[in-house]
Amino acid sequence: MRILIILMTLLPFTATAGMLGLDSKVEGDYNLETNKDTLTGEIGKTIEAYGLSITSDVDFDILEFEYGGLDFKSAYNIGSIEFYAKSGLDTDWEMEDIVVGFSAKF
Repeated sequence: MRILIILMTLLPFTATAGMLGLDSKVEGDYNLETNKDTLTGEIGKTIEAYGLSITSDVDFDILEFEYGGLDFKSAYNIGSIEFYAKSGLDTDWEMEDIVVGFSAKF
């Protein structure tokens, strides 16, 4: 219930972010085993050109009202396959691991 109330209050925020040309995502879940709910959000910007995309976003925990760090991702799409490199900065402004990989969508 708490997640539903918070999501309803964030709907105008999501529309505003979209109007500014920013990408936004809110994700909530409830763990039945631990009885813990989470509500996280991301807001950022993606720039795309010729199959290459560069994304930067800020992560935050909405329930705890805490900053979660910055994420950076560079990706190249060939058909339904995406090749990427990603990293970020944690809450102490330390560099996170650099990860390279791919994903395929069917």
